[in-house]
Amino acid sequence: MKARGWSLSACALSICVAAASLALTVPQAAAAGAASGAQYPTVPDRLYGVAAVSADDVWAVGLYPTGSLALNWNGSTWAEYETANGYYNGVAASSAADVWAVGGTNWGSPSAPLAEHWNGSSWTDVATPDPPGGGYFNSVAATSPSNAWAVGAVAPGGPGVPAATTPLIEHWNGKTWTIQHVQDPPHGGLLNSVAATSASDAWAVGWTGPNSGASGTLIEHWNGKTWTRVPSPNLPGSGKSFLKGVTAISAGNAWAVGAAVVGNVEHTLTMDWNGEKWTYAPSPTPGGDSSLQGVTFSWTNNIWAFGYTNPSRCSSGGPPCQTLIEHWNSIHQRWSVIPSPNPPAGYLNQLEAGAAVSRTDIWAVGTTDYASTLVVHWNGTSWS
Repeated sequence: MKARGWSLSACALSICVAAASLALTVPQAAAAGAASGAQYPTVPDRLYGVAAVSADDVWAVGLYPTGSLALNWNGSTWAEYETANGYYNGVAASSAADVWAVGGTNWGSPSAPLAEHWNGSSWTDVATPDPPGGGYFNSVAATSPSNAWAVGAVAPGGPGVPAATTPLIEHWNGKTWTIQHVQDPPHGGLLNSVAATSASDAWAVGWTGPNSGASGTLIEHWNGKTWTRVPSPNLPGSGKSFLKGVTAISAGNAWAVGAAVVGNVEHTLTMDWNGEKWTYAPSPTPGGDSSLQGVTFSWTNNIWAFGYTNPSRCSSGGPPCQTLIEHWNSIHQRWSVIPSPNPPAGYLNQLEAGAAVSRTDIWAVGTTDYASTLVVHWNGTSWS
């Protein structure tokens, strides 16, 4: 991988041109209704995952027009790392010298799982076993150099190919990746996100049914020996429910988020694990049509969820999709919508994932119009 350095201050962003004549554009103002004073470093295409090691070491990964994309924040400057093939869906770090980025070799067909590792100085492609028929990773979690999990789907193509899928889980033991046994749901399914607190406590979430049409939530748990499906609620009154993100604070505290189809629109879906069972937690659905894509925590009961509004309508001439950020207030025990930035867009601003360094240092990433990356930051007072 080749790194490109950009002079991007968190407070004052300048326009730069990368070595390959890739322009970094910074819109002067956000769209109406966005948080004031927002500025956006952008490069072509989109970001799907983010991991925060420290205030001066944050990784964001995704898809670039010519291959996978990784961005690193060192406290004052973003650097870009681009490879020639594949794409990244997720990133995780147990330390500054132990970072994993995962995805697939082809957004279309055929596709195989892709895993790359950062050792503190360079990225290296690490071999992963290919499931029969192909597949890809959606997410990764790492608790130490000898314990990482990657989850996704066994499928004939990548995420861009509607097809029957089954869940895929692979484990890193410090030397090799191996496919793990997971009982397939009766009608198939896939896993979108994974989180772990230790070598004996990990959660993976997604949905049952084919890639092109989820039917119900799916949650799997690792207890140190086996993966077991755990009962999980669907949104009451919904036709389809699905989970897109999970975060684990401790063995007795975890959150999962997603959405559910009600009529012809989507409603946000959140649930929490109390050590005994998963329980549905009502969350706002701005505009009557919203979806949550990712979730993170900054301390025990400080939970943030990320997504977008109007997912059912913005691509067909309806209201534009706008970023959505929700926060769990542990005192009042409810979710609330927090104002979030929206740069100028043709039809869509979408947040996919978030990662926290502390309660006053949180990052969220996504895309504008699936054409440029979107990065926003929480400084303890507002998102910008």
